[in-house]
Amino acid sequence: MTEGKSMDKPDAAAYAEIFKALADETRVKIMQMLNTRPRAVNEIVDFFSVSQPTISRHLMVLRQAGLVIAKRRGQQVIYAINEETLKDKALGFFSGFECCAPAVARKK
Repeated sequence: MTEGKSMDKPDAAAYAEIFKALADETRVKIMQMLNTRPRAVNEIVDFFSVSQPTISRHLMVLRQAGLVIAKRRGQQVIYAINEETLKDKALGFFSGFECCAPAVARKK
């Protein structure tokens, strides 16, 4: 971000939604699980000591933030990281900081 230039409110709101979604340890762990490969809901549930409805609520928050996508395969719902949104939002946010901009530019 250049001196004197502030982040747009819509951008700030979008970034806040992403960070709110990632502000929960369970959702961060779900994202880490999905980093290796897409997974069915029951596979995610088996990893945690919580109910299926609880995991479904966490997945809904991640979906609403645009961080994961869901595809139905028969009776199963398979979740995967929405790579485009994750890259766009993470790189977009951190490139707004002078100290991070050069590193982010190298990653693009």
